Amino acid sequence: MFTRFLIVASLFLFPMSASAQKDTKAALDSDKAYAEFLKKNPFNKMYPQIIAEAAADYFGQFNKLFAGKPIPSKEARLVAISASAAMRCEYCIYANVIKAKEAGASADEIKAAIQIAAEVARFSTLLYGNNFPQDEFKKLFEQGKPAKKK
Repeated sequence: MFTRFLIVASLFLFPMSASAQKDTKAALDSDKAYAEFLKKNPFNKMYPQIIAEAAADYFGQFNKLFAGKPIPSKEARLVAISASAAMRCEYCIYANVIKAKEAGASADEIKAAIQIAAEVARFSTLLYGNNFPQDEFKKLFEQGKPAKKK
């Protein structure tokens, strides 16, 4: 029964995936077209040729998240700095700090974004390392705790 399912599923998936790969590859089929594509952006060389155009297009689409909607550009870049620091991506930190400054972020706001990443990691390590029960943790927030200290 399971074998039949796999065969039927494969029949439905193969034509779609083969067609998509054929369309993507067709655009970069010639050496000249691929060479021109590589000249457009230095990042294009990172992708396998068969998916290069789709990957490059996605990169462009992804960058729309920093265009001001639904999160203002400066705040989006500060989030990206915090995530970049947490995952320790030197490339990302460098690029996002520059872009955050261009969007109007101050040095102190950038430091705060990095500090937030550090504090989340620190407290996460404490909770995880001490096997703090998640149900107990959730109850604290459901009861309005931990409350702000005045």
